[in-house]
Amino acid sequence: MPAICVVVVGGPDGLVEAVRRSIGKIAIARIVPTDVAGAATQVASARPFAIVISEEIYGFDADEFDALARDVQAAIITIQTDGVTARSLQDKLDPRILEAYRKRFGS
Repeated sequence: MPAICVVVVGGPDGLVEAVRRSIGKIAIARIVPTDVAGAATQVASARPFAIVISEEIYGFDADEFDALARDVQAAIITIQTDGVTARSLQDKLDPRILEAYRKRFGS
């Protein structure tokens, strides 16, 4: 059963905060932050509708992250975080997280 949550892999703190604000628009959603080493375990356990990861971390093993998302039928959302404010990240994430939510739950 999928959870109404988003897993954020590896931060940074600004990305975690931006996701926290973005999912605030989905009243029942929660955030599950994790480091890269714990990502597979957290994603398998939480079964999120989306996995948010910085492009910098995603680039290290894109195939593995894609497979992880596919396994739990989650959208993978990558975003550039270097030198970007939490507010700017949120502006970019808002529509992508909402789209992932609607795709998974149809509302």
